[in-house]
Order: sequence, then structure tokens, then C-alpha cells
Amino acid sequence: MVFLEPLEISLSIIFPIIGYFVGTVNPGFFFGKMKGVDLRKVGTKNPGTSNTFRSLGLIYGIPTALYDTLKGLLVMLLAVILGVNLFFAQLSGLMAIVGHIFPFYLKFRGGQGVAAATGMLLYYLVSYFVLKPIFFLFMFYLLIIVGIFYYISRIGNLLGVMVLPLLGYAVFLNFPGNQYNLFFWIILGQIVAIGIINIIERGSFKIEDETFKTHWWRVAIRPFAILFIIFYVFNPHLITLELIGIVALFFIAFDIYRFMSKQANELIAKKVKALLRKNEFKKFSSMTIFLVSMFITILLFQKNIAIIASSFLIFGDSFSKLFGLAFGKHKILDKSLEGSLAYLGSALIMGYILYANLEISLVVLIIGAASAPIIEILSVNINDNLTVPLISGAIMTALLLFGF
Repeated sequence: MVFLEPLEISLSIIFPIIGYFVGTVNPGFFFGKMKGVDLRKVGTKNPGTSNTFRSLGLIYGIPTALYDTLKGLLVMLLAVILGVNLFFAQLSGLMAIVGHIFPFYLKFRGGQGVAAATGMLLYYLVSYFVLKPIFFLFMFYLLIIVGIFYYISRIGNLLGVMVLPLLGYAVFLNFPGNQYNLFFWIILGQIVAIGIINIIERGSFKIEDETFKTHWWRVAIRPFAILFIIFYVFNPHLITLELIGIVALFFIAFDIYRFMSKQANELIAKKVKALLRKNEFKKFSSMTIFLVSMFITILLFQKNIAIIASSFLIFGDSFSKLFGLAFGKHKILDKSLEGSLAYLGSALIMGYILYANLEISLVVLIIGAASAPIIEILSVNINDNLTVPLISGAIMTALLLFGF
């Protein structure tokens, strides 16, 4: 033991350095040089796996993919075999990703490290499945969400941004305190961050609608309504109703003032065009209806149901607008199929998060989530801010009464 302890310490220091240098070996870059192509100047200008496939073809892409995917994992497993502490073994694998992204001989301009991160990610998932085989059920649930957003967008980066945070959350719930968790979350964060950067740089998510460009802030602030739900979680029913009621009354009073003052309406139309949509100048705004709807939902339904139904409305409406405007191609009444599927996807995401924290059946949540976009589609002449939480809440309440 006296001899092994210093050896283990030495290996724990050396292996992260080895991991970095193994990571700096970039087959795509060297294959490109053989072909007279600098991958940093063609395609996505990224000397990684995807650009190697795109710019050099399968013959060079396949070995690049194999090495890039396995290098972090192999360094980590070799470190474990040689007796390196598991923390430092995982750090060594992580350093291989760092080496891929910041190779010293390319002036620290390497690939994005997604392939290397994916290899380690798959290893972690297999380890989790071995510990808890029922985790496969969640993965099936996650695949449904992946399928929904892939059909909508066909953008791989967007899929990672949408589903990987939920995967990280599921691991937190199912494997608390697991020795892999820290590095698993770091790798997830890296893949999500790269996905966001790629979406922004490549302009993958574009909305050209002029109305949205004027009123984008209304979609942006909608998720902040979750603060009402968080307040409700920690406070009594009556106090929550009082809070939402006061805010709703303010908006109602403002709308009534507009109706009574033609001058005020005209002033808003000319000076503050972004405040109201054109169809709202002669009726209550959707913001007012949204607040009234939340008040009624919390008033009528038990706490769990009210939280779920309100969450579907808060996030589903935003997802429906954003994805419908960006990718909508197939019309269903006055909505788009893509927007409605995004509504469903967001409801399933929220459903799982709430299922883990509320005492309610997953079956009830899934049916409630599925009903929300259908209600939105069918609410042709009625504001869906009102119909979605009230009808989906009623459906879930009925399911509970029938013993689901």
C-alpha cells in the first residue's frame, strides 16, 4: 500500500495530461492535409467528424468518427484499469475532449468535441441502464420527444438542446449521488452549449413573420409566468389567488380604460405598436385572458391539476408559436401541424418534470399533455389561453375520478 499510493497519485496527475494529448490527435485534420484540404477553411470550418464526412467523404469520415468517438472513453477506461481514482479517470476522458477542441498545434482551433463527448455519454448511459434497467422506459419516453422535434425541424443540434437537459434531470432523479453524475452533466452541458452556438451561427432557427418581429417580447416573457406556479407551490391556495387576481385586475382595468377612451387606444396604436396586436384593440388582450384563465384554473382544480394545466399553457403556447412560425408547413384549421406537435413535445417535457415532483399518475399527465394541443387546434373562435387549461384540467380531473 505504501508503494501503490504514490503510484496512484502519479497516475492521477499524468493521465489527464495523456488525455489531453490523445484528444489533440485529429484524424480529420490530417486526412484533409493528405488530400490538400484544410477543414478549417471549408464546409463548417470545423476539423471534426461531421465536417470530415461532409468535405472528405465516407472513406475518411468513418475512421475519423471511430477515433473521435472512442478516444475520451478509451483514455478513461485505461486509467480505470491501471487503478487511477475514478474521478481522475473521468477527468482524463474529459481532457481528451478539451484536447480535441483546443489542440496546441492548431493554435487551439480544433473541432467541437461532440463526437468524443457522445462516446463517453453512451458509456454513462449503459452504466445507468445496468444499475436500473427500468430506466429504459424513460429512454423510450425521451425517444418520443426526439421523434416529435426531429419531424418538426430535422435539425440535430436543436434535438440536443431540447432533450438533453431533460435527460440530465432524469439522471438526477433516478441516480442521486452516482459517481458518474458530475462528469455526465458536464458533458451534457458541453453538447447543449455547442448545439446552441451552432444554431445561432448557422441561423437554423429563423422566424420571418413580421407580426412576431414586432411582438416577440410577448412570447419571450410568457415563460416567466411560471413564477406564479412556483409561488403557488410554496404558498396557500387563497394567497396565490389573491396575487394572480390583483395582477389580472390591473390588466382588466387597463383594457376597460382603452375601451372607454378612444384617444388612449389611438395613442397606443401609434406610439406603442408592440403592446397590442391589431386584433386586440377592440377586445381584451390575450395577456389579460391568460391571467384570468390562470386565476380560474387555480380556483377550480386541485393543486396538482392546476399546476399541470397552467404549465401546459405557459410553455405549450410559446413552443407552438415559435416552432409553428419557424417550421410550419402543414395547416390544421388556423394552426400548423408543426406548431401543434411542438406544443405536444413541450407538454411531454413539462409532464415528466411535474410527474417527478407531484403525486399524480404518468398516464394522467400524458393524456393531459396530448389533449392540450388538440384543444388549442379546436379553439377556432375561442381564445385558447382560456380553453387549454380549463379543458385539459377537466380531462385530468375526470381521469383521477375514474381511478387512473
